[in-house]
Amino acid sequence: MLYKFSIAGISFEIASIALLLHGGAGLAVISGYLALHVVSSALFALAIALVVPERYRHPRVWLLAYLFFFNFFIPVAGLLCAVVALAVGVLWPKDEAEDHFDTTESPEFVTVRRREGSGFSGNRVRAQLGNLATPVDKRLNALVAIQSTPTHASGESLRNLLADPADDVRLLAYGILDGKEKKITQRIVELRSRLETTAESETRAIMHQQVAELYQELIYQNLVQGDLLNYSCAQMREHAKAALAINEEQPGLWFMLVRLELMTGDAGGAAQALQSAYEHGFSRTRLLPYLAELSYLERDYEQVRKLFIEMAYNPSVSSNPQLHRFWRHGRRTIADRPDANRGPA
Repeated sequence: MLYKFSIAGISFEIASIALLLHGGAGLAVISGYLALHVVSSALFALAIALVVPERYRHPRVWLLAYLFFFNFFIPVAGLLCAVVALAVGVLWPKDEAEDHFDTTESPEFVTVRRREGSGFSGNRVRAQLGNLATPVDKRLNALVAIQSTPTHASGESLRNLLADPADDVRLLAYGILDGKEKKITQRIVELRSRLETTAESETRAIMHQQVAELYQELIYQNLVQGDLLNYSCAQMREHAKAALAINEEQPGLWFMLVRLELMTGDAGGAAQALQSAYEHGFSRTRLLPYLAELSYLERDYEQVRKLFIEMAYNPSVSSNPQLHRFWRHGRRTIADRPDANRGPA
């Protein structure tokens, strides 16, 4: 079709020029020339449209219209210009932005967060709070700066400030701790009151789990101490077991119990919770540090060493590198050492 359109277009264009040059100057000659030129322009437009690069072919109607009028209003020279433009488009195509980019798969990250408040600025704030020589206004500013920091990172500093000689600092620290504790405690009271009026077992299981999680938050955020800590541990254990009694297929709840029993030093309870968490689908890789801690509580130091060696082949398991070296490279177990009862330094 390209050759047919091209040859036909050239023929009509030659005929139109010949008629214009040798036919005189009458109206009939001008009309004949225009008619032949219209046909040649249309044929040239169709011919050029066939070889235009794909990216320039759409919208097709506007492309044909542009080529037609270009050839019609610029006889002969328009055709030459169109051919030159076509050659430029083929040899030096338009540089598209997407040509510089390629797609790639998302990288995999290990979701291990650094402890909040442990960076340079966190250390500087704690230093200001603990330095009694620092002006009170600067210590207050530092205290305000850490009030939104999770209490498990700033709780020790806040509790140390409860005995601070500056009244403003002492009261503000107490207010921060008390406000966070009351916020969680109020939510616990609301849920426990709703538990008393709820009969549906599935709803009760969810509410027991939520209460256990709130008590866990009190413990994890270091908001309770002494007898309140013991009470919170007992309540967390009670509500977690109540939820599991209704639906034991909750590996996350079993894992909560693992952390609780290890924290309280109950090796038997921790072993049972670890086994249940694993049986209900919790990843053994994530349980490795807790298995090692349980083995240490049971004084099975050789098993601790084996677990640390296994952790070395699981880079997703976060652990202290000094602990890795201590347990992996020792030729004797801790039980063989004269100071075994003191544990690792």
